[in-house]
Parts: sequence; structure tokens; C-alpha cells
Amino acid sequence: MAQNINKIKNRMASINGAYKVTSAMKLVSSVKLKTWRYRMLANKEYADAIQQASDEVFKYIDDVESPLLEKNDKANKNLYIIVTSSLGLCGSYNTNVFKLADQNINQKDEAILLGKKGLIHYKGGEFKVLEKFTDYVSAKDRTVIKRLISFITEQYISGEYKEVHLIYTSYKNPITFVPKDALILPLSTERDNNYVGYPPLLEPTKQKLFDSLANFYIENRLYSYLLESEVCEQAARSNAMENATDNAEELLNQLQIEFAKARQGAITQELIEIVGAAQAL
Repeated sequence: MAQNINKIKNRMASINGAYKVTSAMKLVSSVKLKTWRYRMLANKEYADAIQQASDEVFKYIDDVESPLLEKNDKANKNLYIIVTSSLGLCGSYNTNVFKLADQNINQKDEAILLGKKGLIHYKGGEFKVLEKFTDYVSAKDRTVIKRLISFITEQYISGEYKEVHLIYTSYKNPITFVPKDALILPLSTERDNNYVGYPPLLEPTKQKLFDSLANFYIENRLYSYLLESEVCEQAARSNAMENATDNAEELLNQLQIEFAKARQGAITQELIEIVGAAQAL
């Protein structure tokens, strides 16, 4: 009986240690989630304005010539940018990204992996991984993002890739995150045929306006998507730590009941032995 009590005590001590760790990590991830969510919301209004203005320009550039607007049909592979986390304990965040990537990426395609978990997961050689931008940590790395944009635009203009995609996680609410495949290049110039009105005046010329806007537009989109992924990662980690903390607390309560029963049983056994010994005398 004493051995059983000690076993329960040791297990309670172990789970209590895990409970303290998950509680602390939940608090840290909650603070990070609040910080990144504030950044995302602060950027959203600005990003939406840039998106709206860019869409208006791209609708009326029929005579503009740019390789960024044309699909490279001669190329036989696509480039995918896959956004994963560099840290663990974030639930199914990375798993959902990997599932979407496995569905969409062919063996002949190439990929840039942002986040250490992606590098670890795809080290088996499912497709060619470009050993670039491994220094990316989070959306705060604006220098890395600019280098990434410069690289993909140069490679696309050279005709290396048919399309450039970004696989990231879209933020819906603190509980719901959806992995998405966003087309980065070529740029879309679809026009609403139901539009009634006069086209905007594009100064100084359509070509100059597009040339100055294209890279800025791509950077704005990519940064917004990376911000969303960062928020989703922190939200997923916060949820995972909250669930782990709740499970540890529930298990501790069960063990406390078992400990009380075992202790009561041990006391009863000792009383029986004492009474039995007294009667024998």
C-alpha cells in the first residue's frame, strides 16, 4: 500500500511540474499572440488600401508589357514558398501546412522553406528544396522578406518557373486557421466586366506606374500573408498549451482523489493490524 502511495506522489510531482511549464508557456504565447495580432490588425487597413489601389491599376493596363504579368508556359516547374514554424508545441499548425503542400506540390517543383520545422519535415527529398532564406525567423525579418521578393521576381522574369505560390496559414479567429495556397506570380489583371464608369487616369504613364508599383505590391501581399501565419502560429501554440494545462489539471485532480483513497486505505489497514495485534495479546 505504501508503495502505491509513493507511486501516486511521484506521478503527481511529475504532472505538477508539467503543469507549471505549460501554464508558463500558455502565458508567454498569449502575450505573443496579442502582440502579433495587434501588428496584423494595424497592417490590415494599410494593406487593404494598397490592394484596392493596385487592383484598380492592374485592371486598366492592357497595353503594359511586363514578364510579371505573363505566365511562363515554357517552364516545367513551379516555385512554392512554404511557411512553417521554427518552434514546436503549436498543435496541428505545421501538419495542416504539410498536408496542403503535399497535395499541391509535384516532384519536379521546387520550394523555399521558411521555418525550421519545414526544413526538418522535407529533408527526405520529396522535391527540390532551395537552400536559401534559412535565416528567416518571423515576419519581423523585413530584410529577409525583401531579399526573398528580389529572388523570386528575378527567377520568374528569367523564365525559371511557371508560377510562384505561397503556402501559408490564413487567420479566421483565435480557434480557426485555414492553410491556403496563394498565387504570387504572375500578377492578376482580371477586370470586372460588369463595371460601369470611366477608367481612372494613370499618370505619368501606365508602364511607369506599373513598374514602380509591382514590387511594392508583391512585398505588401507577402508581408501580410506572413503576418497572418505568425498570428496563426502563436494562436495555435496558445491553444495547445491551454489544452495541455487543462489536461494536466484534470489529471492532477484525479490523482489527488486516488491519493486520498490510497491513504485512507493505508490508514484503515494500519488500524486493522493494530486491533488484530491487541486482540492477540
